[in-house]
Amino acid sequence: MKEIKSINVALFDQAVEIMKQKFNMEKRPLTKTAEANFIRNFGEEIGTFFINHSYESGWRFGKNLFSQVAFLHGSNFSKYNKEIYKKGYYIIGSGLHDDLIILNLNTGTIGYIDSDLFYRSEKEYTVEELFKDTGLDLGTFYYRSVVEDDNFYGRASDL
Repeated sequence: MKEIKSINVALFDQAVEIMKQKFNMEKRPLTKTAEANFIRNFGEEIGTFFINHSYESGWRFGKNLFSQVAFLHGSNFSKYNKEIYKKGYYIIGSGLHDDLIILNLNTGTIGYIDSDLFYRSEKEYTVEELFKDTGLDLGTFYYRSVVEDDNFYGRASDL
């Protein structure tokens, strides 16, 4: 069984502080119902992370977008993305060429899914076949996206 990584919240917060030097990152409070749903669906650690990192818009950390938390459920439950969520993966953003940035809920690591192969390929792939794992937790992934910028992953083909 794979070890589930914790979110390095301190590194994500450092990435946010770096971003705040250029952008006004306003918090967007979630409703009590949304907060309860995040805790119920993801547990205390991940749910609280999303609650505490809900901003007025999505933010690009280097090449990688962290989507607006208020819209994550809608994106994940769309008819095109439901299968991703059902398999234990959660879309949290996008990289270059609209590749999906995915939180693997089974391991706590971040990876990519090539959007061309997932949405537009004639061949059918499973989510597991397409998921390219970085081995990094969410906080480390976005921190490195900012500080390493062009030298860091930006899409599935980078792995």
